[in-house]
Amino acid sequence: MEQLNMKHLHSISHIEIPAPDFTSAIEFYKAVFNWGIELVTVGHYAFFTIGNTGAGGAFNSALMPAPEGTGLQVMIYVDSIDETVKSIEANGGKIIKARTEIPGGHGFYAVFTDTNSNYMQIHSMQ
Repeated sequence: MEQLNMKHLHSISHIEIPAPDFTSAIEFYKAVFNWGIELVTVGHYAFFTIGNTGAGGAFNSALMPAPEGTGLQVMIYVDSIDETVKSIEANGGKIIKARTEIPGGHGFYAVFTDTNSNYMQIHSMQ
């Protein structure tokens, strides 16, 4: 039996992003966040990796985005919200809430929809 690494106990190990328009999801996240993509089933499922963090998940064309104000909220850490907002818009995403300060010194965030209408957030300390 594999020994459990307590450092990762109870951490999120995988997330699936709804991607009915599979190709646009892959192109968007690759361009905006530079995620690595590995196709598993062409046109249906693709794993993504986030740099060398060991974190990632998949795009799943069988899932549908949750309506606004419902569902899981995913926040992606970025160096610059302003630069990332430009990239989101240039690659077909829409800004829903502009850069906003989080009280208590927790940085800033913005809300966007990707090319599949998933509501996502970006976060930065600057």
